[in-house]
Amino acid sequence: MIYPVIRNNNLNGEKLNIKSVKICGECIELAERVFADSSIDTNGDFLIEIEISNTRKTTYIEEISKITDEKYLLNVTEKGVTVTASCEKGVFRALNTLCKLINKNELKTGECEDYPLFSTRGYIEGFYGKTWENEKRVSVMRLMAKYGMNTYFYAPKDDIYHREKWRDTYPETEYESLRMLFNEAKGNFLSFNWCVGPGLSYKYTSQEDFDLLINKFKSIYDMGVKGFGLLLDDIPWEFQYEEDANAFEGIVDAHVKLVNDTYNALKAIDSEIKLAVCPTQYSGDENGYYVSKFGKGIPSDVNMFWTGEEICSRVLTVRESQELLRSTDHRPLFWDNFPVNDCEMFQEMHLGALIGRDKDLYKACEGLISNVMEYAECSKIPLMTIADYLWNPVDYNPDNSLKNAHTEILGEKSEKFGYFADHLGVSCLSKYSSAFMSEKLSHINFLLSQGKTEQGFEEFKEYNQNMRECLVMLQDEGEPLFGELKKWTKKFGMCCDLLDAIYNAKKDPTDDNMKALAELTEKYNSDGTILTGFCLREMAEKTIGLY
Repeated sequence: MIYPVIRNNNLNGEKLNIKSVKICGECIELAERVFADSSIDTNGDFLIEIEISNTRKTTYIEEISKITDEKYLLNVTEKGVTVTASCEKGVFRALNTLCKLINKNELKTGECEDYPLFSTRGYIEGFYGKTWENEKRVSVMRLMAKYGMNTYFYAPKDDIYHREKWRDTYPETEYESLRMLFNEAKGNFLSFNWCVGPGLSYKYTSQEDFDLLINKFKSIYDMGVKGFGLLLDDIPWEFQYEEDANAFEGIVDAHVKLVNDTYNALKAIDSEIKLAVCPTQYSGDENGYYVSKFGKGIPSDVNMFWTGEEICSRVLTVRESQELLRSTDHRPLFWDNFPVNDCEMFQEMHLGALIGRDKDLYKACEGLISNVMEYAECSKIPLMTIADYLWNPVDYNPDNSLKNAHTEILGEKSEKFGYFADHLGVSCLSKYSSAFMSEKLSHINFLLSQGKTEQGFEEFKEYNQNMRECLVMLQDEGEPLFGELKKWTKKFGMCCDLLDAIYNAKKDPTDDNMKALAELTEKYNSDGTILTGFCLREMAEKTIGLY
């Protein structure tokens, strides 16, 4: 199976073993690029014919009663494939699906009709911490475009020109870097949205500050950007200037005026400009005074970010979406704080799959934007599961999606990587981790308690050996993902040492083995990096008789 899962898939006929293709029809240059990126030769005989057809069949999604430019049709015969879409973006989606089918040897004759259920699907660099290098940004962009995301928000908290120096335009080098990023997004059919967060020092009664703000937007617009974000999150709830306090009844009134004035100024520049805003209250009570007045006070076509019941929400539901709409006249654009691991979560590594989001959420929101980690390579794994969910939440399977993400990133190394990834599931979505280890250690304890010592110790030895082999693999600095995981790999090494010590103490409970186990247990527990679940500590402490 390929991911995201195709919506209406009737490609269930004869299996075709395709090694190379021949492209004809429209969008040939785009097709050659997509096939080249997927290492598929385009000098073959299997015909890929591309047709542009702007009809109801290629543009309308019944489930959400919306027109889309991302729907496509595939008709596969023994001689070739006809790709039909309304525009280049739809063709791009189709070709990426086709390349996955060919590379996985899953292309069969028949027909399919595919389209996304969430309209806005993407991610935001909105974390606190070291900003990504552009090389990493491009790598993530291309992967997310391949998996069907269509939106990118640029808003790194530690970009000084985003918050601290919001009044200043970008210097030439940084400006050209942003331009390159915008062009890359455009080439991968990602809507590029540049955001600014002026609220730490903005004076709401200052015409000069407002002019500087619009000038900053205008400078980014001049490179071709038409998507903007005004972020008022994580700023003081009280006025910082006496003039502001005298001019407005409350902070929400100042924010409503700022959004409306910004909206009107941007629309005067170009009516096609789109604006998204993040209110200062962006989570919690959907009926709160601030968010209700804020939402009802700003234009209806301004997208409003919302993180859910919590800043990092375990669940996102249709119910809360409907309640926010009733309260604010705005369907939420979810700012999903997963997989981000900044602030108090810095000891965690969030490599699990997306869970806890309603399958019908697409019916009640504008879309979902995932906030990523400062670790770009690590972010790819959960982002791929998020992309799968956003395209087709009805058929989304988090376990299968996560396995696919491991394979996409690591290839043959993915199976061994699972011994490590088993311990990196703790996040706002779940406080449980190490499911495989817990099951394995419980089974080993059962065998030992039933007198099946030889089998128990043999399985224990095998498990420890696999963990060690995984540790050796993780120390390969040539793999970009492993380079970002050094902190957790170090703790994983302690885990392997502790497992060996438990094995030795259970098999031969001498004073020396018990002492070594006690020392390693203390060392492991004193390291604050979050790795394995309770099961390892429990087994270690039971072995040395702490309880």
